[in-house]
Amino acid sequence: MLCPPDVAFEKRHFKRRDGNKVVPPSIALVAGLESGFLFKLSAVEDVARRGQFPGLLTEDEFLLMCEESEHIRDAYAMAKHLVALAPDGIFTRATLQETAGKVGSTQDTLSVEEVDALFNALDSDNRGYVSVDEFMDALYGEEGREAMREIRREYMRRKIEVEGEPIVEDEANPEADAEAEAEAEARARAEAEAEARAEAEARARAEAEARARAEAEARARAEAEARARAEAQRPPPPKQKAGCGC
Repeated sequence: MLCPPDVAFEKRHFKRRDGNKVVPPSIALVAGLESGFLFKLSAVEDVARRGQFPGLLTEDEFLLMCEESEHIRDAYAMAKHLVALAPDGIFTRATLQETAGKVGSTQDTLSVEEVDALFNALDSDNRGYVSVDEFMDALYGEEGREAMREIRREYMRRKIEVEGEPIVEDEANPEADAEAEAEAEARARAEAEAEARAEAEARARAEAEARARAEAEARARAEAEARARAEAQRPPPPKQKAGCGC
């Protein structure tokens, strides 16, 4: 369920060497979501720039942002926001990089380092993806799950209207809804896992190539040094004796 802002901050903060508790802007976005606030990245960064520790937010600065922001108590409003960020219902590290900036203006973009920090905070069990349904369930419980179902029903109604097919209002069928949701989530999870594997393989290849380059450069340096030593140790050629002039 949604937690108070001070609890969200306490869960996400890290402590500076001087003992002050702080969060970077990317983690402030997570703490804000967990306490029911939708921050613009640019607004968070502006507060961090002007704050006590430039680039970071103290607890007081974070709580003040919450006080000055609209609290999203409505699970439906939160679900609409999250679905806009992740239409397929799944966040991966790559999709988060593309969509995190859309919280605010088009200039609100996260750096690679910030995306890593944000994703690691959300993906607490290291699966390589984050389910919007699970996130809503954690924030709102059954109300969150029902909000996601309603969002999907609205999407299907709009799709039918656009495609020109008649809309038939069936009786609610929770079992069918749950089955459809499970299938959609399974597909999204499989895609996310494949993407995570591809990212891991790409990182492994890049690391292997970097190691190979480093080893080749080290060998080249060692060979150059060996040649230089050999040249230095080679005795000079014998001097020719001067002729007798006979």
